[in-house]
Amino acid sequence: MIKILTFFSVLGSLLLITAAPYIAAAAYATVSLLQPQHVWFWAFDSISIFKITAGIAIVAWFIKMLRGGMNWQIYNNGIFYGIVILCGLYYLSESLSPFQNYSSSVGSTLVMDIYTTIVIMFFIVLGIIDHEKALKWIVYTVIGVTLYYTWWANIAYFESNWSQFTQNRLRGPNGSPYKDGNIFSILFVIGLPFVLFAIYNVDKKWQKLALILVIPLIWHAMVLCASRGALLSAGVSTLAAAWMIKSKSFNVVLLAGFIGFMITQGGEMVSRTLTTVERAETKEQTETINPRILSWQVGIELIKKYPLFGAGPQRFQEASRFHFPGKSPHVAHNTFLNFASNIGLIAGFIYLSFFWLSWRMYKWNKMHLSKSQDRFHTYVNNASFCSLLGFFTGALFLDLIIFEPFFFLLIIIIANNFILKKHSTATALDEKEKSNIKPSRISISARQQQT
Repeated sequence: MIKILTFFSVLGSLLLITAAPYIAAAAYATVSLLQPQHVWFWAFDSISIFKITAGIAIVAWFIKMLRGGMNWQIYNNGIFYGIVILCGLYYLSESLSPFQNYSSSVGSTLVMDIYTTIVIMFFIVLGIIDHEKALKWIVYTVIGVTLYYTWWANIAYFESNWSQFTQNRLRGPNGSPYKDGNIFSILFVIGLPFVLFAIYNVDKKWQKLALILVIPLIWHAMVLCASRGALLSAGVSTLAAAWMIKSKSFNVVLLAGFIGFMITQGGEMVSRTLTTVERAETKEQTETINPRILSWQVGIELIKKYPLFGAGPQRFQEASRFHFPGKSPHVAHNTFLNFASNIGLIAGFIYLSFFWLSWRMYKWNKMHLSKSQDRFHTYVNNASFCSLLGFFTGALFLDLIIFEPFFFLLIIIIANNFILKKHSTATALDEKEKSNIKPSRISISARQQQT
């Protein structure tokens, strides 16, 4: 069944590659976010679905360009420039790394290959979704993937599929980028605001009710992952959503529901947090109880030693063992520290700039949306920025330098801002033309009256 659906999806992308190239972009986004080759591994054993959908999307981009439909201005933004510069810094850091002959060289090659692929497909997908219909397809893909994995996570629990759990913590599909439960939980953090704000973007009551009922299931999926970082991230994005929605009755229900749900269902995570704090008070146990704090300390020291280009991609553990033997065997446990210590401070600040630039786009959109009252773009503006807040909160505790949902989120933010600016420019030109035409019409009318 899965093979049949895949065949028709690929066929549809090929048939519509000229008329609707954004279908190819949406197909690639679905494969990249959903990772079906790991969910239904038996169906994709000999099929490289990722390469197939990526190839179709690239062909669609070239067809659009050759037909003169490419709007190059969509690339003219700080986030895209930052993504490209980061790629250059990856290779520069690799070539200058003092730890090239260490065992992590294979890991660094993998990370660099993945990031290079992300940059190429970022360029391809961004160029294709330069209008509202295309943006809708990508947004609906994010919602669809979130809903599927919400079902996947909950069904694993209710059907007692304990093979997907490790030490009572849910993992993502084996072999996928989500196999670590902490990483898997951030997928729900990113998807939650898109589902939450969709309640106000749909018209039919049954759709609103269905989305409302999905919210607790997303929370439950995060609880199953038992990630305290995801719990905090969900809390931040939920508070931000309540601030944006500005509906007292809905906000009371939303916040009370979230707090109540986490108290009743997230008791184990709260217990783990309290236990960690209590044990941390015992000095001799600090090293085993607080790996993140130790990793952060090591990360800061490595930045001091290699401020310009870092220790090299994926060289954190090797550099840590060399300079601080026995202090911390773990990874950076922080996305900024990962960028800054492995690739250099410039890379770290570029990563932080993504948040600042997205905030500026959010504010610009909000100011202009108050005039146009465009419901879909308001929805995307609020949902994407809430999602970004959740991601950056989770990234304080996790290494997410090659987490693809984050890069699709940036694509959505850029595209939404670009489309709104294009509409704003077109509206301003129309008003200018009308103002230029109006005096001539008045003079003609005056002449007719004189006659």
